[in-house]
Amino acid sequence: MWVPVVNCSLGHPLLLLACWFTVGVHGARILCVFVGVHRSQLLVHLAVARVLLLRGHQLTVVTSQPLEHNWPKANVTHLLLPWQLAKEQLIEPQANFLSRLQWTLGRLEKSGELLDQPEWRSFMEHTPTTPYDLLLLGYHFNDHLLGVAAHFNCPVAIITTQQPIGFVHSLLGNPEERWYVPQPYDSRQRTGLEGCIFGLWEKLSELLARRVMQRIYSTHFPSPRYPSFEDMRRRVALALSNHHMISEGPIAPLLPSMLDIGGIVMEQTELMSIVIPQRPFILFSLGTRFSWLTMPGRVEQVFVDAFAELKDYDIYWTYDGVNAAAIHLANSHIYLEQWLPQAQLLAQPQARLFITHGGKGSLTEALYHGVPLLGLPLLGDQRPNLRKMQAKGWGLTLDIHNVSQAQLLGSIKRLLNETHFRESIQRSSVLYRDRPLNASDVAAYWLEYVIRHKGAPHLSGNARQLNFWQRQLLDVRLTVYGTLGLLSWLALWLNRKLNCNR
Repeated sequence: MWVPVVNCSLGHPLLLLACWFTVGVHGARILCVFVGVHRSQLLVHLAVARVLLLRGHQLTVVTSQPLEHNWPKANVTHLLLPWQLAKEQLIEPQANFLSRLQWTLGRLEKSGELLDQPEWRSFMEHTPTTPYDLLLLGYHFNDHLLGVAAHFNCPVAIITTQQPIGFVHSLLGNPEERWYVPQPYDSRQRTGLEGCIFGLWEKLSELLARRVMQRIYSTHFPSPRYPSFEDMRRRVALALSNHHMISEGPIAPLLPSMLDIGGIVMEQTELMSIVIPQRPFILFSLGTRFSWLTMPGRVEQVFVDAFAELKDYDIYWTYDGVNAAAIHLANSHIYLEQWLPQAQLLAQPQARLFITHGGKGSLTEALYHGVPLLGLPLLGDQRPNLRKMQAKGWGLTLDIHNVSQAQLLGSIKRLLNETHFRESIQRSSVLYRDRPLNASDVAAYWLEYVIRHKGAPHLSGNARQLNFWQRQLLDVRLTVYGTLGLLSWLALWLNRKLNCNR
């Protein structure tokens, strides 16, 4: 139904970027490893890779998913690994901390299977040991893949698809101020004492996860041939995050080596155009990992019945179920497709509402284009994402499992009729776009900076040389408070002795 068309306007900043003169870096050889991620995450990684390609660099791109048919062929070598982690359960159970930790560690153990794939082993064994100027790693709890940079003896930069998490802070030695900076995976967005206590639990989880990744690293990149796991973690030069702290929050301290590139995907989708809808419309998508084939029929019917009441709006519904023809036949204003150009649709002035699962990419697109949101979280960071969204006044959130037709329809009408939701997200959209440089410029400059300066070790702070206990001054605090406690106990003991001798 939707056929994207390339708009080759030379006035677009990305095309101008391709013509800019690059100081000190000409045709660098860059290895991009984007494996074990979902399609929406891969889009962010490929957006950064495309910027480098436009700058004239030679790319070797390793993915575990096929590239889009229109992905450039010139100056690109693509290696597709036929490997994926088993699909996780999309509807997150009401599990306790321990069972979630066990589930996470189990998936981490399986992630090491990638390094045993014949295609990967052949690539590593038959590629010369120093052919690359940079490893660009799509980061998703895969510190063990830093061994690839050790193997090819090159600097490494990582791309994350959201606000930096504890794992990334640890890699770069960035301070985590849990008193006032809630973390993206914390569904309750804790701060203060509660945030610090929760942070200790997260640190314990992180340390256990790092032990798993270290074991995978040591198996495939053993010493003394390769540097140690911790040494390679300290060599990460740069972290690019699909986030914009000023408009999305929370405001937090960041090292110069941690950069926001939120919006880089939208800068590239602006190169594409679609058939423009003629009527006001609502876009409904629950992400690339969700399937309507897994949902009870009653839930689907709730949405059909609610949308049937909204005849003044077209409904564009990303739907892979079996009832598409029947739903459209009964409701001609509801259009159901297995794939829709989400970002391009949200860019249209007729877009009135986006009903979403709350994935980071979807929220970023809505923020970029200033479209109010109705959130239906399913798992992972979607609940905290939508909690922050609602707190900023950009929209509302419902429970997809317990939602009724009346509740859904009431929330949709409220979001359509109450102007403060649109005004709030459009104010934030202005902040999101108002930057001295766009995300593509930032990514290109700093990645080339790392190449020019051979890994830019001067970007690292002294904190990277310290362990968790030292960075948090836990040894100092234990000494000080322990001494004070001992002196207090001694004073009380002497006081009792003196009173007994009177």
